[in-house]
Amino acid sequence: MFLVSSGYTMVIPFLPLYLGELGVPDNEISLWTGLVFSSCFLVAGIMGPVWGKLADSGGKKKMAVRAAVLLGFSYLFCGLCQNQYHLMAARAFQGFANGFVAASMAIIADSAETEKLGGTLGMAQTSLVVGGILGPLMGGALSHAFGMRNTFFLSALFLWIVAAAVIFLVKEKNGTGKREKRETTSIRQDLSYTAHNSSLRELLLLTFFLQSTLLMIQPVTSLYVGELMHHEGNIELTAGFIMSSGGLAGALTTTLWGKFGQSRGYYFAMTITLVLAGAFTIIQSIPDSILGFGICQFLVGCFIIGANPSINAALVEHTPADFRGRIFGLSNTAQQFGNMCGPLLSSAISMAFGIWEVYLAAGLIQLLLGLKVCLTHRKNGSR
Repeated sequence: MFLVSSGYTMVIPFLPLYLGELGVPDNEISLWTGLVFSSCFLVAGIMGPVWGKLADSGGKKKMAVRAAVLLGFSYLFCGLCQNQYHLMAARAFQGFANGFVAASMAIIADSAETEKLGGTLGMAQTSLVVGGILGPLMGGALSHAFGMRNTFFLSALFLWIVAAAVIFLVKEKNGTGKREKRETTSIRQDLSYTAHNSSLRELLLLTFFLQSTLLMIQPVTSLYVGELMHHEGNIELTAGFIMSSGGLAGALTTTLWGKFGQSRGYYFAMTITLVLAGAFTIIQSIPDSILGFGICQFLVGCFIIGANPSINAALVEHTPADFRGRIFGLSNTAQQFGNMCGPLLSSAISMAFGIWEVYLAAGLIQLLLGLKVCLTHRKNGSR
């Protein structure tokens, strides 16, 4: 999961700059950024329930290997692109290949002891965060030294190493005798089961909106850094360093938030992380200097990523063991649709108003999510 995350963040945050290298005019970069990001997430969202069902019926390890191999080819295709249309097609293929993290989370959930679930999923999230820390920093340095294309090729290599590691090192826990029942359920039945379970429905909606806010911000960060630096100096490296600072904060706090939710209640942890993340994201729109922006990015990272372990642990608590591949597949679908809507909303806001307004809108959504969780579960008396 660390290698997958670092391979992803080495290149994806810099797609707006890569579009410029491909010859897209400056006044069209915001539009194409939204399209290129969203093409991947639309396909990934559609495929999420399919891969989740296959993980439950055919094995989660097989799904992890499949995803790693195909994702490696998707990065290779991105590096070979000659124009924005090629890049959008390569990103759509990347969406088709998606599913490694969902399969990995399902394997971890099956392997973890119930009383240690929050902390274990927090550690899993930390591996993603640490990869997110090093990825932008490595990507910024490599793109400055060798060009963006070579970072795509290195990301492809990372994913193929991951596939080999899963094949030889990961042992999947066997099923518990319900395989026949799992194989007879349809995707429509799986969706109906989830839609009629209020707890799962709420958690998937939280996942969608939270991911939307994250992807509202990610595509414009390098552009905002460029504005704050007046388009002078090493923008790629500076943007990579600032994005990594938020990841560093998340790596230092995510496992702690997972354990906090484990002991104090997952919904209580969600409330605190979402409210504080929203407040600091709003504040992040205020600074007009690189230093102030970087400090705010670090503070946002302390809270925003900490919501994920509690959401994932709550999903496991509300899901039978033979449905976990599918629920993480549906969680992946919610994330991918959030990933799709976030950049489109970001493009619309930045084109109509400006980049700093994107941070303001994302922060307000996060704040409202935290207040909604607080009011709902305070009324219900749940933790």
